[in-house]
Amino acid sequence: MRATRAIATMCVTMLTIAPAAALAQETPTEPAPPADPEAPRRYGDAGTSEVNILLGLSSAGVAFGGGFRYFVVDAVAPGVEGAVYRVGGATYGYTFGSLRVVPLRFEKFALVLTGRAGRVYLSDHSDGWAYGGDAGVVFMLGQHVGLELGWEVLKLAPASFCVDLDDCVVQRPVLGVRIVF
Repeated sequence: MRATRAIATMCVTMLTIAPAAALAQETPTEPAPPADPEAPRRYGDAGTSEVNILLGLSSAGVAFGGGFRYFVVDAVAPGVEGAVYRVGGATYGYTFGSLRVVPLRFEKFALVLTGRAGRVYLSDHSDGWAYGGDAGVVFMLGQHVGLELGWEVLKLAPASFCVDLDDCVVQRPVLGVRIVF
């Protein structure tokens, strides 16, 4: 009886361990290749970078600047931005840290939300701070170039910084070219 019980226990153990051992041998140690290496890239894919360049000219003045973002994970990119505007004899500029989130992504367009905060510099005025962001849509014109249309709202701070300005809130359209690589 003991021998039968020992044989039965050994058979159950072998039936339990053998499939697990076989499965362990079949499991690859290397990461699986992407499901479809030919799948089209979308704006905001992890590991991509974005450069933007600001060049503006109007009867009111000129503007120039730029920025850089890196998508650390899909749809999330921290970055830096800077610009200088010369409008009506006054010069102002900003340097911002930013965080872009892309909640909706397709092959040809993406919805983008960007938060930003940083320093604001005004000629003949004390410097201050600003925080806010924009919402927009990036239309991909090709694999590496997109056109962004949106609206930006920035709040100037502290209140003493903007008390002698027209308004403590800056609102403006966003029209930009995004170079993605």
